[in-house]
This record gives sequence, structure tokens and C-alpha cells, in this order.
Amino acid sequence: MDRPVQAALNRRTFLQAGLLSGAALALPGVVRAAANDVTPAPAGAATGRQRLARHRQLFNGDCNFLFYNPELWQPEGGRFSVAAIERYFSAIAGGGIDTLLINPNTQVAWYPSKRLPTILEGYRRGDIEHARAVGAGLAGMTPALAETFARNLVAMLDLYLDLAESGVDWLAECARIARARGMSPWLTYRMNPTHFSSAPASPVNAPVFREPRNRLSGRTPDAPGTIHPAWIGLNYGRAEVRDYMAALIREGVGDYDYEGLELDWLRHPVCLETPASQADIDTITAWIAGLRAMTLRRRPDYRLTIRAPANLGYLRQTGLDLPELARRGLVDGFTFSDFWQTPWELPVDGLRRALGPDVAIYGGMEDAPNWLETVAPTLTERPAGPDVQLAGDNAYRGKESTAAAQRVRGTRYLTASAEFLRASAAGKLVLGADGLEQFNFFVTDQVRVPGLRADYAALRGLDQLEQLRGKTKHYAFNTVSLQGTKLWDVPEQLPVRIAPRHRRALRLPMCAEPAAAGLQLVVQVVVEASAPADGWGVSLNGTWPVFAGEDTPLLLFPAGPYTHHVEEHRARNFVLDIAALRDGWNEFTLYNDATAELPVVVVEVGLLPRA
Repeated sequence: MDRPVQAALNRRTFLQAGLLSGAALALPGVVRAAANDVTPAPAGAATGRQRLARHRQLFNGDCNFLFYNPELWQPEGGRFSVAAIERYFSAIAGGGIDTLLINPNTQVAWYPSKRLPTILEGYRRGDIEHARAVGAGLAGMTPALAETFARNLVAMLDLYLDLAESGVDWLAECARIARARGMSPWLTYRMNPTHFSSAPASPVNAPVFREPRNRLSGRTPDAPGTIHPAWIGLNYGRAEVRDYMAALIREGVGDYDYEGLELDWLRHPVCLETPASQADIDTITAWIAGLRAMTLRRRPDYRLTIRAPANLGYLRQTGLDLPELARRGLVDGFTFSDFWQTPWELPVDGLRRALGPDVAIYGGMEDAPNWLETVAPTLTERPAGPDVQLAGDNAYRGKESTAAAQRVRGTRYLTASAEFLRASAAGKLVLGADGLEQFNFFVTDQVRVPGLRADYAALRGLDQLEQLRGKTKHYAFNTVSLQGTKLWDVPEQLPVRIAPRHRRALRLPMCAEPAAAGLQLVVQVVVEASAPADGWGVSLNGTWPVFAGEDTPLLLFPAGPYTHHVEEHRARNFVLDIAALRDGWNEFTLYNDATAELPVVVVEVGLLPRA
């Protein structure tokens, strides 16, 4: 592995590097520094956690989020304009968001970069072939889905052109408009986006990625020889890769008026070939130290955070030593999340013990509650949006209903449900999270399912635990993914098959509820249709188990048009004593006193109005 240049990144070299051309930026040693190049904070200086104290509600927007739904933000039509951004940001600010993170990149810039390759290079309005070349890199796409994706992409790239041809730099406008609406603007860079890794020459990938030696092998921990596209990322063991990504980040930090920087290692959490050696890990730590030095020279109060999965052991093996970054004060905080499911069982308390008291810890909130398929009986034809958006994943299985041809199936979207949002937030705050970060919030609108809308108003007050108490909530447990994310996501407790006369305990962080709130605690156990009819029950925190339940075809709460269970599942509601609920980890024990196995698909918990 290439070793970092052990030289201080002083102001002169920083400014020189910022003025170099894109070609020169790829030269070895231009943007590298050792971990000790960051001057230690003087005694009594504010910790990263203190520096982030006013940043409680973070909203992460990807490089396309402004352009997914022009019909919502510029309903009058016409050429896309700054007015659409202003309306969108008004909705976000109206939801109480205090920090808006803007993602300007895949492997290339999606803004009008002056030095680096951009997504619009070689594109002409309506250029379907350019879009098809991008879509060719998407693993899991059928030809029909890839064509739909390409047509959607053309419509979106034409919106970028509208702004570019009007002389509008949307990345600069985002900082200005966010600040005008009381939100702190940050940049968030996807450190290893592999969505399009199946086609290295795709316009969405950087030239450096087209060189095989700069790519990871894609080897997974599964059976020997297994290769997965999501693991074929940029190889940060190569100086060319580190220099290119540093150049991309430096342009955003140096040329635009932002106040913070997030390094997003959750899209995707691959860095080096695993297992990385200690020397290799030190190189990555030193490289991040160089980025820290860069931001502090831009502005002394520039914030720096990392977004990553909660599996610290996995991250270290791929080159990212988060406890060491925290110990050296190289970052102010971390956001932890799963890849697509919102992490209900996120161990915020354990992460705090591992990382110490001086860094902020944010709970990540994703847009899928779990992988449970549900039914939208009001829809009469299958929406195409989820198929395209989730191609290659197993959140949307797309099975046809065998009982009623008009039933339309799909997974729920968290941000369409205020009850889901409140419960997800409460479970993180009650374990000590310093705030929340919303990710993929806008995907609910992106897929254009009739009756499905992201609830921006429901964001208000999500970071205040005491405001969440006494309100209706919909908790869920995560369920197993069949994708490579299973290595880094928080381990799932479900599904599970409980043997006859056995039991199984499940842990979930929740907040206690005031007795005067008029709520009842309902546990919904969803099983396979072949499960025994009787003999199963639930208890909470050691209380006497309840075996009397009510069968129902309904979800605890609707999420947009999704209201019912699929016919392969049966759901039973159990009413438990709400007084047994406590702040922090709660233990639900499932009992199977039947003579046959109990195949549990998922368990969800509702705080519903007392009937």
C-alpha cells in the first residue's frame, strides 16, 4: 500500500493545492497528511460533542434530491429554477431541521465543477444513450427496468441543464438558501458509491475507477470466490484514489460557503481490501487527518463528522478505525445507521462506551421500517417507482397476489408515517443519541406511489424526547436482509422459528409513556400462515405472558396506502400493560406453547389511542 507523505499540510500548500488543475490534483502527495498534523486542542477547548450541541436535527439530501419531484416543488412547470429549491427548503426548515447536508457527488461531481469531471460532461438535452450508459452499471436491473431508469434519468438531467444554462450553480444556491432559512449548510460526500460499479466506464464513475488497480476486488466474506458489485469500490490503498477524493472534497470545502463536512462511509462501507493491516489503517487515519486540517484552515469552527454502520469491528478491518479517530479528536461526531432499514435496535449506549464522551453520536433514520411486505388495497395497478428505485434489493419483492389480482404489494416507507418517525426517534434518543439524521427521507415522494407522501411536518420536535412521550408511535424490529449489507448492519433478531414449548426474547429500545396519555400498548406478532392457531403469547419485561390476542388483517398503523398484511402472513394483536414499559431497552418474550413450530416473520409494537 502507498504510504502517506509525512509532511505538514500548511496554509501555503493548502492554497496551492486548491488552485491546481484536475490533472495536477491526482499527483501523489498533494493532499496527504499524517494524523499528528492536526494541532491538538488546547486544554479546556470545546469537545466535538460540545461543538455540535446546536445541531440536533440533520437532514441528508443526495445529489439528486432537488430534482426527483419537480411537480411538488415547481408545480407551475417551465424551466427548473431556484424557486423550486427555495420551496423545498422551506418545507425542510418548517419541519424543524437545523442542519441540512448536501451531497454533491457520486464518483464524479453533480454540480458545475471547475476542475473535476461532472455528470453532465458529454450530455446533451434528451440524450437517452448517455443515460443508458449510466444505467448499465446498476446491478440487479432487468432490461425493462434499466430502460425506465434511463428515461427517468434523462428527465432529471435536463433539470440540471436548466440551471446550468441559466448560470445557476445549485450547490452554491443550496448553501445560501439553507442559511437564509435558519439551517446550517453542510457538505456530505459519499466516500465509496458503488451503485454503478458493474460498469466502470459509466459516466457516473470517475476516470480513476476505470483503472482496475484502483478498484477493490469485490470479494465478500461469503463462500470463497464470491464477488458482489456493492463491494467493488474505490481502493483507498491507492494514492491516486485518495488524491482524487481529497481533490473532490477540497473543491467543495474551499470554493463553497458551507459550515460542516460529513464523510459518508455508509454509501458504501468499503475502503481497503480486508482484513486491512495496521499500517494500512494508519494511512487512512492520516488521510482523514489531512481532511480535518483542510477544513480547519477553511474556517476554525468547520464541523467534521462521519456517517457509518455501527459495526466498528467490520469498519476497522476495512481500514476505518473510528475509536482512534475519536480518541485523537479528528472528528466531532458520528452518525450510525443501517443501509436501507431504519435501525430500530441501534446500540447507541454501546457505541458511546466504545467512542467516549467527547464526540456526538447521531441516530440514523432510513426510509424503510423493515423488509415486511404489505398490501395497498386501494391501488389497482402496480406502481413502477418502487421497482426501479429498489432494483437489486429485497425490500420490494414484487410478488403477485394469489388471492386478489387487484391487490398491490410493496414495502412501507418510514417517512410516510408520523408514528414510525416518532418511534424511531424515541428509541435512539432514549439511549443517549445527541440528535438524529434523516437519510432518504425524500424517496417516499420519489417513487410516486399514489397516496404515498413524505411527511415533512412530522419532523418537528423529533429530537425532543419529552415532546415524543404520550404521542402515538409505531415501533418495529429489523428483519434479515439477503444482501451484502448483512455484514455491517446491526444484527437482526427476526425472523425466527420457535420450537414447540420454547420461547425467544427480543430487545428493543423504547421510551416510557405517561399514564395520563390515554395510550394502550399493542404488540403485533406476524407469523407465516401455516403457524399453529393457538398457544402463542407475549410478555414484556418479565410480566405475566398474555396468550389472548385478536387476529387482524390490518397493520398497526397505515403507511400511505399500505394498510394490510399479505395473505401468506397472519397477524395477531396482544394488549400488554403499558406500565411495564420503561426507558431504554425493553425485553419482549415470545412464547410458543403449541405442539408445532411457530414461524415468526416480524414483531411490531404500537402505542395506540385507548379505544
